[in-house]
Amino acid sequence: MVRITEKIHNEMVEMRKNGSTYSDIMNKLNVSKWTCMNHLKGIKPEENWTRKEWQKAEIEARKVLESMGFNHILDLNEVCNVAPFWDYYAELEGGEQWLIDVTTNTQKSLAEKQSRGVKGFKLGILYRDLSEWRLIRIASEVISTKKVNS
Repeated sequence: MVRITEKIHNEMVEMRKNGSTYSDIMNKLNVSKWTCMNHLKGIKPEENWTRKEWQKAEIEARKVLESMGFNHILDLNEVCNVAPFWDYYAELEGGEQWLIDVTTNTQKSLAEKQSRGVKGFKLGILYRDLSEWRLIRIASEVISTKKVNS
C-alpha cells in the first residue's frame, strides 16, 4: 500500500466524483478499502451505469431473498448506512442466521468478506448479473493451528 499524499488524495477524490468504485480506486492507486472509506466519506459519485445497476440490485434483493426461503430479513443499510461489509441479515428455517452482501461486482473479494464475518453466522454474497441472481456461500475451515514463539 502507498502512503497517502495530497496528490493521491486528490486523485482518489476526483476518481470517486467521476463514478469510480472503491475497487477501481484501490486497484489503480494501490490503496486499501479502509483508506477509501476514510478519505472518501461524503464524496458522492456521479451517476454511472454500474452504480445504477448496483442500486437496482439493492432494491430487488429483499424479494430475491424471500423467494430463496429467507425470512426475518433486515436491511442493515437502514440501520447504519455506512456499514461497508454486509447489506442484509436474514434467517432460513431452522434458525440459520446469515449476513449477506449484495453486489453486481464480479471482482468482489471473498477472502475480504470472510475476514469480516461474525462467529455463528453463515456468510453469503448475493450476486446479480444481467440474467440471474446467485447466492454464493462463503465458507472457510481452520485445518491447523500453531502457536507463535515470542
